[in-house]
Order: sequence, then C-alpha cells, then structure tokens
Amino acid sequence: MRVVSLVFAILAFATALPAKAADWYLAETQHFTIYSEDSEKATLEFARELERLDEVLRIISGVGPDDGGMPDSAKVVVFRFGETQNMAGLLGNRSSGVGGFFIPRASGSVAFVPRRKNVSYDRSNAGRIDGLDLDPKAVLFHEYVHYFMYQHRNAPYPGWYREGFAELFSTLRFEEDRFVIGDTPTWRSVSIMAVNIDLKKMLDPPTKNYDERVVHYYGHGWLLASLLNFTPERRPQITEYITQIAKGTDRLEAAKIAFGDLDQLEKELKAYRTSAAKVLKIPYMNKEEPAVEVRKLGADEVARMDLMIASKVGVDEKRAARQLPEARAMVERFPQSKAVLLAATEVEFDNKNYAEAEVLAKKILDADPKSIDAAIYYAQVPLMQSLEDPARMAVARERFIAANKMANDHPVPLFGYYLTYALAGDEMPDNAKAALESAYEFAPFDAGIRTTLVHMFLLEGDTEIANSLLFPLIQSGEGARFADRLKAALEKYEAGEKEPLLKLVKPRHPAAEPEDDDDEEDGEGGEGGEGGEGESVRLLIAG
Repeated sequence: MRVVSLVFAILAFATALPAKAADWYLAETQHFTIYSEDSEKATLEFARELERLDEVLRIISGVGPDDGGMPDSAKVVVFRFGETQNMAGLLGNRSSGVGGFFIPRASGSVAFVPRRKNVSYDRSNAGRIDGLDLDPKAVLFHEYVHYFMYQHRNAPYPGWYREGFAELFSTLRFEEDRFVIGDTPTWRSVSIMAVNIDLKKMLDPPTKNYDERVVHYYGHGWLLASLLNFTPERRPQITEYITQIAKGTDRLEAAKIAFGDLDQLEKELKAYRTSAAKVLKIPYMNKEEPAVEVRKLGADEVARMDLMIASKVGVDEKRAARQLPEARAMVERFPQSKAVLLAATEVEFDNKNYAEAEVLAKKILDADPKSIDAAIYYAQVPLMQSLEDPARMAVARERFIAANKMANDHPVPLFGYYLTYALAGDEMPDNAKAALESAYEFAPFDAGIRTTLVHMFLLEGDTEIANSLLFPLIQSGEGARFADRLKAALEKYEAGEKEPLLKLVKPRHPAAEPEDDDDEEDGEGGEGGEGGEGESVRLLIAG
C-alpha cells in the first residue's frame, strides 16, 4: 500500500438491526486474561493474535522468549465488547473520539477495546470514508506496545517515537508462518498527507496544542519510526538517539548526533511519504499456535460484568453510589460466588464502606485462602482506615505481609508494606526498601510506585538513580501537567531547591483528600498520581 493512496468509495447507509447478544467467554493465555462478549471461535482467534503480538515484540526488541519470570499480576486483563462508541461511554463521554483505552496499574493493568466498529446508524458518521476509522484491534495492539516497552525496555522515549513505534504494530498482520509489520495505518493517512512535515518541530515540539501533537506523534511519528526502523543504515541510529536523550542532551542536539544532517533526514522523510511503505516480514519464533484456554462464563460471572467493567475503569462518588444497590442485590442472588463477592467488595470499597468491604474480603478468603485479590482488599481496608485510626496501620502491615506470602511476586503487597512505614513516619527498615524496589521491578509502568521509589532514592541522596527513574516518566507524559510539573521540579532540584520535587513525589495517604494544587486527569498520558497506586489512562483517539 502506498502512503499517499486513498481509495474513496460511495457508501450506502442503512439502519443496521441490532446484533443478537453474544455470550461472554474468558480466555487465558500466557500474557493475557480476556473477557470477550463474542463467539468462542472469535475469542480464541483474538487471544492467539495477542500472544503473537507479544512474540513479535520480543523478537523486534531483543527481549527474547519469555522465561516464565513475569508474575501473573503482569498479565493484561482485556475487556472486549460492544462497538467503538461504547468506549467513550465508559469514560462518561468526556472523549467522544476514543477508540479504546488502556490503564497500566500495579493491581492489574486493564484494556478496553470494542469487539467491532460502529454498525448502528449514526447521522454523525454520514460522509465518513470507510477505512479511515480506527480499527478496534489496532487500539489494543498500539497500547500493548507501550506496556511491553515499559515492562522490558524502559527508556526516555520522546513522544513522537513512543507513539510512532506503537503505530508500527497497530497494523500487524499474521500470515501462515510469519508476521508482517509496517503497513500504513489508514486512519492516519489524512494527517500524514495534509500536514506539512516539520522535522525539527516534531523532534522538539514548541507547543502543547493537543491536535498538533496528535499529528506529530501519531501520523508523522509513524512515518519517521517506519523510515528509521526499516532502513538498515538508519536503524542503529535510534539507540544512539535514545542514549543521548537519557544523558540529558538537548533534543535537537541528540538528533543531530544520532541522525546527522537533519535537513537531509527531512528530505528523506518527505520522499518516503509519497513512496511505498516499508514492511518487515518475520518468521514466527514458535511454529505452534499459542496456547489458549477458553471457557464460557457462568451466570454469576456474567451478572457481575457491568459492575466489574465500571469499577476497573474507575468511578466517582456518584457512580459508585449508584452501583451499590445492584452489587448488594447480586450478593443476595449469588451468595457463594467468588466472582460476585469480589466485584461487590470493590464496589463497597469504592463507596468507602470499609467495614462491609472487609467482611466480604474475609468471606472470600475463608472460602479460598489463596485469593490474592481478596487478600489485597483485606489489607487495603485498614490502610485506608489508618488515616483516622493510626492503630490500624499495624493491622495493614501484617495483612500485606500475609498477602505477600500468597504471591511474593505481586507488586501491591510489596508496595503496601513499604507504605505502612512511609505513611506512619516509622523508621524505614531495609526489608521495606527492598520491598519497594521489588514492587518496581514487577510493575515499572505504575507511576505511583515509580515516584515513591524516586522519593526514597532522593532521601538517600542517590540523585543519579532518581533521575533515571524520572526521565522516562517525564518523556512519556510530555505535555501532561503532572509530567511538566515533574520536569520543572527536577530542574529546581538540580539548581539546589530540593523541596518542590520531594513534595511532588512524596507518597501520600490514599485516603487523604487531594491537595489544592493537584491536577485532574488530563487525558492521554494523565497524571500518574503522587503516592497511592498511581494510575494513568491512555486514550487512543479515533480518526
């Protein structure tokens, strides 16, 4: 496919009849847990493709085959259902162009992706050109690349490369015995062609204008990432470029050192825009189909899906309160269902009904002493209560220890154990420091854990390690208010004014009210959180 080519078709519109409600299936693979409202066959195929995506990333990045060292908590939980328009609804319609989204968090990273594009008639879609809408599968492929790179190749990737590299895999194709990488993302075609290429502005953007960043990061980012990665003599230059940025070299200077004459690179980029897109064809590392276990969900598991999905997205106080009657009714209907009890525990917890959440978590643990999810809630309840009753902090500490014994590779009990000392102001033992470092190793993508670790190293005077942890966070959140505040505070710290950065990364009690200067979530890249679990919603905008 040529980058410049667009095929325009005369579209016939008709009101589509609603599809018959599909069943819910659960698919388990090595790296994913997938809840899919679709057929068993389609769910199986989708799961296999996700595993193939993980495989090709291991080949391209040089990570190599999975040695089984990653914990179960590192699995991405994927919710796949509905149409593209349903994704914005999950976020309260605050981003009507959302094609799907991904939330990296230590307690379990989650992704939400539509089963299909919109098929119901919508006047707002009249006149749209087929092929320019974001492919639902591309949303998840793109976002998993970010997650994978944070997990295995943590580096201060600039915005254009971070998004451009992920776009390379959004169009990943699977043939009988090989991957095909690099096809043009047709939903970026208009922006790729309609906006003038300005390489220097892309490498060092002078503006925070969101629409302009979307073009530079996604459309032209794909174009440049494709050119660099699929041109043999250019590919090694990427490593030098990232290395220079990690050293703190000015962005344009880093680009000149790595890529040479930037005017020449821009000429190559403009020529490439009107030529055939480069693709890479790689044989599968594993000839056999990826292993997938699929089963149909039971009635109790299906009943809790809406509550579960809303809770995993995150709810405000009003929505949490609206969930409560339904959650309690489900418990009465399915009093022995672990799935329902766990969903209800989360609803009670979101409503700050900590005593009720504690009772439900204990009921699950009595029936299933190995339930790490219940054990984490059982520990988090006294942690939240400790703000008003400091004596509960010791209870939280013991429960986090118990949860760690159940799953010593789960980051949340490790992080929680550290917090029980940091928030109480107790003398920090070495094993608590080691616990925080381990939590980071298992969940480097969690901004709350990362910033808390930065705080620990700053207190110990190890600014070199602190900087290495901050640089990727600042780069990945470039243009977001929290990342900009981090960058400004880091500059002050290096100039001798230490308090702003220490305050910004200091862990805060998760039950404490936000401070006046806290930022709201600012969409793509959002604020990572200051202490607590940390969360950053990543959106991929359609069109």
